[in-house]
Parts: sequence; structure tokens; C-alpha cells
Amino acid sequence: MYTGYKLTKESRAKLREVYPPSNPTWLGHHITEKYGVPADYPPPKKPSNVFVIGLLEDEGIEGFLVSIDGSTIRPSGGKYHITWSIDEGKGRKPVETNKLVNTPRRITPIQIDVIPETFTKSTKDSLRESQNSFLNFLK
Repeated sequence: MYTGYKLTKESRAKLREVYPPSNPTWLGHHITEKYGVPADYPPPKKPSNVFVIGLLEDEGIEGFLVSIDGSTIRPSGGKYHITWSIDEGKGRKPVETNKLVNTPRRITPIQIDVIPETFTKSTKDSLRESQNSFLNFLK
């Protein structure tokens, strides 16, 4: 389990319009703040501002470096980032974005909105659940 910030649907759409995912599996779900917390751990406070400030790329994986309230450094260490898309066929995993955070390609900052949350499911399970609830809504 982990705490962090879930991207709003509007923010995901805004980023996708500017940066269409280049790999088959589109994630773009959250920004991790602290990993390895219990399920009842409180979510972080709502930040005043969140900006996507850098593009992270390697073969089969892409992400974004993020600034939250003016800092890229997470309280738990590491840097704030979003895993945007991966190519699972090439064996890429979301956690690998952590290896790219020190070599971002600077981009024009994009302000996004997020929702503080304590996550109890994997990114893929959360996205699958969101998609299924939307599909069920359409039925």
C-alpha cells in the first residue's frame, strides 16, 4: 500500500492530449508519495499546485517528472513522477520509471489537479476497476 495523489480524469485527458502514450499499456494513474504504508495510513494533504515538468523516456517506458508545491523530492525519498505508459511485451514494469527521474527532458510545465489518497490496490487493478465501472455504467 502507498499514499500519493490520484490524477483527476480531466488531468489525465489534458496530459494525454499533449502527450499521447507511446507504449501499449497506458497508466497515468497516480503520483506516489510514500510506499509501504498500512491500509489505514492517512492520505497526504491536498497540494496547492502540481506541475508536470519533465518527460522521462527509455525504450518501452515513459513517464513524467512532477513538482508538487515547488519540490520534486518526495518525503519518503526519490522524486515525484507519473508512470505514463509501458510496453509489457518488452518486460517493462511501472517501478522502472524510478530509474529515469534523474534524466528528464525538460518540457513546458503543465499544471494538473490531483486527489490525495491512500492506495490499497495496484495501479492496474485500480484502472481495471475504473474501466469496468464505466463500462457497467454504459450498459
